[in-house]
Formats: sequence, structure tokens, C-alpha cells
Amino acid sequence: MRLRDACGIVLVMFAVSACSRLTFIKPNYSKMEVERVSSVPDVHDSAADRARMASEDALMLASNRLQGGDLAGAEQAARAILASNHGSTGANTVLALVEQQRGHAAQAGGYFKQAAELPGAGAAEWGNYGTWMCESGHPAESLAWLDRAIALGGNIDVAGMQANAGKCAVRAGQPDRAERDLRAALGVAPLNAAALEGMAQLMLDRGQLMEARAFSERRLGLGNPTPEILRRAAQIESKLGDDAAASRYLDRLRTQSANPSQGQ
Repeated sequence: MRLRDACGIVLVMFAVSACSRLTFIKPNYSKMEVERVSSVPDVHDSAADRARMASEDALMLASNRLQGGDLAGAEQAARAILASNHGSTGANTVLALVEQQRGHAAQAGGYFKQAAELPGAGAAEWGNYGTWMCESGHPAESLAWLDRAIALGGNIDVAGMQANAGKCAVRAGQPDRAERDLRAALGVAPLNAAALEGMAQLMLDRGQLMEARAFSERRLGLGNPTPEILRRAAQIESKLGDDAAASRYLDRLRTQSANPSQGQ
């Protein structure tokens, strides 16, 4: 039984309070566990097999702790893996996401970079590093990593990565590239929040206000708008000459700012 240490991944929106941010790929080892249980154990497993299975168990533990919000426990489990396996992409990714949750962007970037440059890296690691680069103010440089992840595909949400690439292209001042990626994402996932936000911003930047309104309203229909989304909606309505609609969005923004725990 040969399993990669990042077998099985899901796409998650990191930081609930920042829903308009890009998405990172988080390891999920439940699939690994199913595959192991479905296999007949070999009592003659070699020492290397036993060591690998122990590492997989530790990765599942780290992932479970991370998903449960136990950041200290997830970090401890991931560091224990790296003590004996410096090439674990999964352990580096767990540490990156722990630091991301703590608000330590630079430290998270170091682990994302290390995971992306390891020999066992794949689409998830490349996509995460590219996403981090974009979020850290380097959108143009991020696109090569995101393209690499999208081209390989595999067990990642390709539409999610295309949405990330599109939003990063908007930030990098590459509108044609941005529209290509955002429309590709929406073609697969019409309710992808990041892609809808990216298209709303792109159309606003181009002065295509009716299209901007349409994408903005589709994103608002998904719920949980961030301040950025509400400000953009107000700006669109103001430019369209609907001051009453713009005022309603600004009122929602003020209410949300005063009561951030209530949601929208």
C-alpha cells in the first residue's frame, strides 16, 4: 500500500471573517483512512511500511486537530512528523495553515513555500503557495504557481484555483487573463463566490456597470457579504445613478460593522 502523505484534499475558505479572500487547500486524511481499512493488513509489513503507516496516522491526527480548531495540537503533531520526515508536504501544509489561522502570514508563507518546493509536491502545494503569494501582495508572480496547479489538476478543486487565478490576475492588472480564468471557473461552478466577486470587480473596473451589478447580485445572493462586497455593490449602484440602492448597501455595511457577529 503506497499512499502520498497529502492523499485526499478539500478546498476550504480560510478565516470566516474574510470570506472574500482567496481559498487555500487543506489536507483531509479521511480518504486515506478509508483506503487503509479497506486493505487487508499484511503481517509481514517491512519496517519502512510500518514507519510510513505511523506517519500517515500522525498526519490524520494533525489534520483532525486542525479541523477541530486545536492549533497547538495540530502544530505539535506536524512537528513530530517533520522530526523524522523532513520531506512531508502534508506536515508543512498543516503548519502553514496553523500559522494562517493565527494571523502569521509571513510564517505561513515559509511553510507553503517549503511544501511547494519539496520533491513530493503537487497541485495542492503549488496552488497554496501561489494563493499565498497573491494574498501577500505579489499577484503577478503568483500566477505561474496557480497555472501549474491548474494544469496538473488531480484532487484539487480546479474551479476554485481558476477563481483564485482570476482574482489574482485582476490584482495584477491583467484583465483579459482574469476574465478567461473567472469565466472558466463559473463554467464549472456557477456559484463560486470568489469567481463572482472577481467578475463583479472586473466589470466595474471596465465600466460595464450592468454586468458588474449582475455578478454582484449573484454573489450577494449567496449570503454572508463582506464589507468589501457591500462597498462594491454600493459603488456600482452609485455609478448607475441608483442612489437609493447605494444607500441601502451602505446601511447594511454600517449595521454589519456595528454588529459583526450577526451576519447578513
